[in-house]
Amino acid sequence: MAIAVGMGSCDYLDIVPDNTIELESMFETREDCLGALASCYEYMPNWGWVMKSMNLAGDEFIIRLDAGEAGNRDSTPGEKIMKGWNSAQDPFLCYWNGNRNAASLYRGIRYCNIFLENIHLVKDMTEDERKDWIAQVKVLKAYYHFYLIRLYGPICIVDENLSPSATPEEVRQKREPVDKCFQYVVDLLDEVLYDENGNEKEDLEDERPNEYLGMVDRTIAKAIKAVVLLTQASPLFNGNAEYYSTFKNVDGELFFPMEYDKEKWKRALDATKIAIDAAHAKNKSLYKYDAAGGTNIKFFDKDIWDKSEIIQYCYNNRYSIVDPWNNELIWGYSNVGGGDQGTFQHACQCRRPDNQNISDFSWQWLCASYRMSELYYTRNGVPMNEDRTFDYDNRLDLTTIPDDTYHLGYMQPNEKTIKMYLNREPRFYSWLAVDNSYWRTQQTKLEMHMKYNEYPGGRYGSKQDDFFWSGIAIKKLVHPESINESWHRIVRYPNPIIRLADLYLMYAEAYNEYYGPGEEAYYYLNEVRARSGLPKVEDIWSDGSIVKSINKHQTQEGLRDIIQTERLIELSFEGHRYFDLCRWKRAGEFFVSPVKGWNARLGNTYEDFYEVTELQARVWETPKNYLFPIPLDDINKNPNLVQNPGW
Repeated sequence: MAIAVGMGSCDYLDIVPDNTIELESMFETREDCLGALASCYEYMPNWGWVMKSMNLAGDEFIIRLDAGEAGNRDSTPGEKIMKGWNSAQDPFLCYWNGNRNAASLYRGIRYCNIFLENIHLVKDMTEDERKDWIAQVKVLKAYYHFYLIRLYGPICIVDENLSPSATPEEVRQKREPVDKCFQYVVDLLDEVLYDENGNEKEDLEDERPNEYLGMVDRTIAKAIKAVVLLTQASPLFNGNAEYYSTFKNVDGELFFPMEYDKEKWKRALDATKIAIDAAHAKNKSLYKYDAAGGTNIKFFDKDIWDKSEIIQYCYNNRYSIVDPWNNELIWGYSNVGGGDQGTFQHACQCRRPDNQNISDFSWQWLCASYRMSELYYTRNGVPMNEDRTFDYDNRLDLTTIPDDTYHLGYMQPNEKTIKMYLNREPRFYSWLAVDNSYWRTQQTKLEMHMKYNEYPGGRYGSKQDDFFWSGIAIKKLVHPESINESWHRIVRYPNPIIRLADLYLMYAEAYNEYYGPGEEAYYYLNEVRARSGLPKVEDIWSDGSIVKSINKHQTQEGLRDIIQTERLIELSFEGHRYFDLCRWKRAGEFFVSPVKGWNARLGNTYEDFYEVTELQARVWETPKNYLFPIPLDDINKNPNLVQNPGW
């Protein structure tokens, strides 16, 4: 397979060589074909590895800030993009041609095309299996095109590989308008899901056995279609004359639609409902931790389970991410196994108190920005600055952690903290670790101490660069029972690509954009909130004794802000924030300002530690950075390619 696709004249649209004998040998048997199918999956964008993932793009994460990491062009490319290091000459995470730690999605598409053109040669497989594998590869091909659209806008559609006899004009393909690109993706998914009469096809399997979990099925295909249509309906792609009124191809055709089309939200709404119904039919549900009458309660929480007000909700949220292949997961990225280090879990993991100088599988340097710690709601389920009962103006003042049932098991009683860290929603305590909090990890409940010369969590011992530079650690991506020092003791789980909570929030968003506020939007929004122990939107936002913007949920603009905030909280650190803020055209609100944290590098007293500090400058230009650059190499080779604005 590598020989078949590696001999081309272009970096991103290689011509298939006239080498049919070698090619046919790759499809002689079912076992050979299974290897070819795996090769198609190899080009999935990376959701699990710090050095290869788009998930670091945005303003959620802060990496190690010593020169060895922050100044290294070969390390953490997602973060380098946000520092303004990207360029057409040397693009980071270039999914167009495979530069700087990204797999070329065009090469992945070529693999898919080769597979589809040759699977008929396999003799020892059933027709049902052949249909299923063909359908899987078509879904991958659609997803790879979609991922390119999200990054580059108008792209070259590669429905078939070029032949060796292709003319120069055929090789020099043009980028297509974004609506045509989106439609190609949707049509390809529909080709898998439905026949010419609109009846559902069963070529693509609806269940995968355990050894094939992560491979696409019909529910995943329906969920992908919903994500595609929601993206197309969003402001970046739906009538964006503000940014792209002069952005045209070589024939003078506009790449972006200039007029807003409300009906795109209806298409997204309908597709999301279909995906939700398909998930429900497979018994998918929002994850809730089953204590099993006490049997499943972890040993370090048995004495407080019935006393803590929030522990059930915290367990719900913590395990919704790390419990492998749980019922909420629609599609997971499973390539996180083996003995290699470098996953988000490794980078976020805190070291054991009894072995502070061993960093194997506990890097202890990928942490959360100060902005993320402000994002989460108060215990009333509204933003801090909207809650009349929350002392927002004095949120940075020191106070004593109360010995009460609300903070029981999550904050260390009678220790010092700031007011901002008290009376927050369960997701805050479940997914973030702060100074004088508890963190269930390394199969124990650690008492976190994040100040300088303290541990666990602080800058301490011989690893002076391996500490949580912002003073805010991320529990969300670490399994509580993972233990460092040996890969055998790491509990691996698939990184979520799409989960049911995502679909619920997509439905609420699309409903509000098309119809405005209504019971259906509230219902799906409230389902996500209820899992976290939060009151219904319509109840809390109509209570003038708690919220400042009373009845905010009753206007489309107000509910839009509520839904977007809920989405940014619920899906935080999962790789959605960057793409969401871009499709909403809100990236310029957030990505222009430096990322901040506490003075964890030098602060050894509460007063010195709790000093909001600028940790890293960020660079964002609108509209330039909303689209990635086309590699200059390819622009020079193909006169029909038009560069994205600003590059």
